Amino acid sequence: MAARPTVVSATFSKEIFAKANLKIPRLPCTGDWGKQLKIIVALRRRIRAIANFAKPSLVPAVIAGAVVFIGGNIYERQNRENFREDLKIDVENELNLIAGRFRAEFSANIAALNGLANGLAVQPETTSSDFSKLAAKLLLQNPQLVRVSAAPAGVVTMTFSQDRQQSFVGTDLGRFRAMRVALDRASSTAKPVVVGPVRLPNGRTGFDVFVPVFSNIGGRASFWGFVEAVLDEEALYRSARLHEEGAEMPEAVGDHKRVPVDLAIRDISVSDNVMEPFLDETGVFLRSPVVRELHLPGGVWELAAAPATGWAQEPENSGEIRLATIAAVMVVVVPILVTGGLVNERQRNIAKLKARESEVMALSHRLNLALDASKIGIWEIDIATQERTWDDRMFHLHGLTGGDPTHEKWRATVHPDDIAAVSAALFRSLDEGLEYRSQYRVVMTDGSIRHLRHVGSGHEGADGRAKITGISWDVTDDVLMTEQLRAAKTVADMKNAELAHAKDRIEHNALHDPLTGLGNRRMLDETLEQLFAASVEKSERVAILHIDLDRFKQINDTLGHAAGDAMLVHASEILRLNISAGDIVARIGGDEFVVVISEAPDDAALAALCDGIIAQMRQPVDYDGFPCRFGVSIGVAVARRSTADARKLLVNADIALYRAKESGRNRYQFFTQALQAEVVTNKRTADEILEGIERDEFVPWYQPQFDAATLALSGVEALIRWEHPREGILTPDRFLRIAEELNVTATLDRLVLQKALANRMRWAAAGLRVPKISVNVSAKRLQEKDLLASLEGLSITPGQISFELVESIFLDESDDIVTANIEGIKKLGIDIEIDDFGTGHTSIVSLLKIKPKRLKIDRQLVAPVLGARTEQALVRSIIDIGRSLGIETVAEGVETMAHAEMLGILGCDLLQGYAFSKPLSSESFVAFAMERGSRLAS
Repeated sequence: MAARPTVVSATFSKEIFAKANLKIPRLPCTGDWGKQLKIIVALRRRIRAIANFAKPSLVPAVIAGAVVFIGGNIYERQNRENFREDLKIDVENELNLIAGRFRAEFSANIAALNGLANGLAVQPETTSSDFSKLAAKLLLQNPQLVRVSAAPAGVVTMTFSQDRQQSFVGTDLGRFRAMRVALDRASSTAKPVVVGPVRLPNGRTGFDVFVPVFSNIGGRASFWGFVEAVLDEEALYRSARLHEEGAEMPEAVGDHKRVPVDLAIRDISVSDNVMEPFLDETGVFLRSPVVRELHLPGGVWELAAAPATGWAQEPENSGEIRLATIAAVMVVVVPILVTGGLVNERQRNIAKLKARESEVMALSHRLNLALDASKIGIWEIDIATQERTWDDRMFHLHGLTGGDPTHEKWRATVHPDDIAAVSAALFRSLDEGLEYRSQYRVVMTDGSIRHLRHVGSGHEGADGRAKITGISWDVTDDVLMTEQLRAAKTVADMKNAELAHAKDRIEHNALHDPLTGLGNRRMLDETLEQLFAASVEKSERVAILHIDLDRFKQINDTLGHAAGDAMLVHASEILRLNISAGDIVARIGGDEFVVVISEAPDDAALAALCDGIIAQMRQPVDYDGFPCRFGVSIGVAVARRSTADARKLLVNADIALYRAKESGRNRYQFFTQALQAEVVTNKRTADEILEGIERDEFVPWYQPQFDAATLALSGVEALIRWEHPREGILTPDRFLRIAEELNVTATLDRLVLQKALANRMRWAAAGLRVPKISVNVSAKRLQEKDLLASLEGLSITPGQISFELVESIFLDESDDIVTANIEGIKKLGIDIEIDDFGTGHTSIVSLLKIKPKRLKIDRQLVAPVLGARTEQALVRSIIDIGRSLGIETVAEGVETMAHAEMLGILGCDLLQGYAFSKPLSSESFVAFAMERGSRLAS
């Protein structure tokens, strides 16, 4: 009896599996066997239901998924290629940096050796002791040099090394062929030659440098020998920063992303005999490296670099791209499957709804009959014949007394403006069997208007004919009330909106900048007044940052005001991002902003905030493909809220801003009492300068110049002085900087020139002949477009006036106005002198271009000329350059007659300094010149 249920269950299960087209699994014959079988059958049914649900859209989903997957793979491949191209560019940039550092290190060491060679050329008989002092100083200043030797005719006679070894003395540098070739090249080309690497006595390796030395014997240059030096290879690599660890490398320099690279170097000076790499720890030349040639004295190196982690790197976003591809496939496939299933399900539901439609319509019809007791009219239209059936209420609603409710009668009661829409809706319902809903106006016999609303639906009547049955009711009161309420609400809403908008617009415009959306000056004043009026603790501080954009005018001038507006918006966003929620930022001028920090931190935190703002403002901003760069200057003023005055704090911040801009811009400055005193003093001095120009208080003083050979008076230099009404005679260091800020230096130059010409005429009338007068000319004066026209009216005799130009201004630049003015000045017979020569950056090409009459050797080179042979050689070189170009030389700052004698021996043409006379007023100079002339005559 116990086995019978098992048999029945098994038979039943076989029938189920046969119907479900499933194989019978081998399950243990236990009491839970039937339950497991039910689970399997339910799972099979659910899987089949899902498959039927998604079956209509399976093919489109597969196609779409394949397209998205292929597109994702193509994008990933392109991303990998772009990544490796960028990696190659980064390696090239890193190699360029290394090559640049190599070139800089070699140039610095060779420049130092050239200095030693020049010293030996000036004094070939240098003793071993003097040589050791020079070499020790050279090695101390250039730690890469481990040995320096002097080798007259190629044989070492003096040497100095870091380990104090002297065994190298007596060595013939040409004993090896490689050295001999290098020496021949150095002596024939008169340029330094680098050879190496070579092994040093201490076991390390280095590079041999040979610098030829030519001495001047009897006015002719002759070959003397060589200065030989050894560069430590490891120190050179360390100075060139070849062994930077990846963790210590900056992430980027400008737009260049730093990457760790492996480096290799080999000598390719001889194209058919390329040397093995002398620096290659990882076989870089075998790894498809980036290659760059480095031209050095005496040869060419080939530098090769490859990424330390290899070329076969994967982009960091590869995994993200794959995940995005898979997500995109799912986003495309799943909606297609779901949409197809839903469409299929909708079609099945529509079929079911049609089956129930007749039953629902019958129920709806019976429910509508329950409205007989109400004031609702009931109507019916035969769809086939369009015959109408109305109850009495319908006739009353339409103002009819009875009869047959034909279409013509009905149409006659409807308002003419509503007939077209109502008829179209009715006929559409009759033709298509749709639900009928409408509302129209009925014109009563007394001319009044009644609004009727109608709802109807189709159904099959008892006679089997298709009909539309509906209800109608009077909604005149509702319509009128609704229209009145709607009209009133519309008017009220419009007025409220206009008032609110106007109020908001007025308030916003009154307190905000329309371009950046920041607060304006009025909002700043109101906020500061509220801030300082509130009661706070005495220790709470307030900081005001007055910010001004640097180089903003250039952006407006070059790219237009639209670009300038874009930069202002960008600057405002940076300021918003750098302040806290309770702080204030306002735009108070064209390119000026103010930040108010209500709970200011300490000065160090404020300095860090300023540094952050300056760094962010300095980043380039793209505008229509043009990178726009501008800086920012910041003035910071801090005070206690309990004791500070808002207006005074703003003034203090403005004073600090002025100092920041004066100090070079793109920086910040904290306000101090000393700064305020200085600003007040400068302001007073500036006002007095303008008044002094109006009162003709600026006069020239004169310092005589003498012929170096005869000590005869050869001219004077006109120097500006200020006859201050209270402080007496003031020198230029007391007022010239402020005059440059006032942009009146050109005016002062013009006054000095005019007065110097007038004084020269008085001197001539008194019997004093001055060969020439030198007048300083500022850069502003040279940039005046009407400079030549103003000079033409002065009737200057050729050679009578010389214009002194400071060496550091405009001499190496191609300014069209300055160049034209200089040429015009020379055509007027005015000589050109280069002042302070030797302290600026004028090139020989510039001297050839300008062709000045004289060079004035700066006093910094003249002062040590008695005891320093290096300065003597340098002064002699300047004099030789001048003579070779037909240019006279003037030494200024001659303090003693010993200086005058030495400069005369060196070949200087004119002398000027306190050894002869200090600057004198016009009257004092006349007396000085007359007395000196009388003394020389006697």
